[in-house]
Amino acid sequence: MKLSEMKANYLMTAVLTLMLTACTEKPVSPDTPYIIDGEVTGVKDGVELVLASFDGDVGNLIARDTIFGGKFHFESQMEDIEVNRLGLFAVDDDFSSLKRYIYVAPGAHVKVTGNGTHIMSWKVQSKVPEQKALDELYAIHEYDFTQDVLVAEKKALKEMRSIDRNAEPERYAEARSRYNTFFNQQDSMYYVVQEKRALLMKNLKPSMPWMTELNYLARMVRTMPELTYAEDVKEMFQTLSEEWKQTKLGKEIYANLYPPQEVKVGDDCPDADFYDLEGNLHHLTEHKGKYILLDFWNSGCAGCIQAFPKMKKLYEKYNDKLAIVSMSIDTDRRWRMASEKHNLTWSNWNEGKGEGGLYTNFRTNGIPFYVLVNPEGKVIKMELGYLEDNFSALFTELFD
Repeated sequence: MKLSEMKANYLMTAVLTLMLTACTEKPVSPDTPYIIDGEVTGVKDGVELVLASFDGDVGNLIARDTIFGGKFHFESQMEDIEVNRLGLFAVDDDFSSLKRYIYVAPGAHVKVTGNGTHIMSWKVQSKVPEQKALDELYAIHEYDFTQDVLVAEKKALKEMRSIDRNAEPERYAEARSRYNTFFNQQDSMYYVVQEKRALLMKNLKPSMPWMTELNYLARMVRTMPELTYAEDVKEMFQTLSEEWKQTKLGKEIYANLYPPQEVKVGDDCPDADFYDLEGNLHHLTEHKGKYILLDFWNSGCAGCIQAFPKMKKLYEKYNDKLAIVSMSIDTDRRWRMASEKHNLTWSNWNEGKGEGGLYTNFRTNGIPFYVLVNPEGKVIKMELGYLEDNFSALFTELFD
């Protein structure tokens, strides 16, 4: 056969292959389910696995399954989630609380394999491009030791809580000592892992998983600027393209790394652009002349939700003197869903910046977080966490 004939045959074969592929592969529609199949060894039957989506810091249950014969299966649609990163974790004493993150897409068939209870070491086979980028970020061997320490800590805490400290003080003291040892171990390992990840990230290309991790590290730097990897995180942000910097994550990273001047008791409360559920623009100056209670919250914060009934009573009793502004740091979708569920009747606003907005001015790292502003616009009190008695005493003192 001549070379020209061989080339012609090769080209014809390639064309036919492409035609057959085009005929047999169906286009994937947005509602095509994704499938996660798992096959693991060294895990007892009956272990419950939970698949959840994580929208910011808020988790949303997608499905549960139980391991039998080393196998598990999940199948769902993308309409159930807002972001395509899911967390897989086990509800079992032999597993740590850490999650194995899995990226999904319409029609994706993901295969999970592993041996033993180190769930973060389970392998994920997937054609979803973000998965490879994510797994490069988690290529840190210390995770195995961390998971063992977390399990030991969990079991030590369970043992400690089972002992009557008054009836058996010595046994309780021994159990508490064991728990403290494991707690301190995992606490120190936590920073080692974060530092190693920061160094690893410097040699990887930016991607959505990479940006998500950089934002997490930036939040740590915001609250603890003395961290050894703080300058590495800032350097990684500075080398980003403008396209990445202008994303929502990019803006939040910037706000965490370069927060505005810290606001303290006695300072003027800063203002910003806020939006209600109808998209109308608002400012704190609308409530000038009243006390303003700023309530930073999100839909996954139990204490935040617990406070709403009390806040409703306060609003109804003192609305001529007090304005309540609930400032959501949720994503837009989560905020709207929670607002519909809890029916907030006072000012319910969102900047659309997550934790990168007004929240950063107060250098807190938790919610619910409350800021009380006097009629002159000065911050007179800040409080982390909800305690009903504190609310009652404060406003009785101010208004009654």
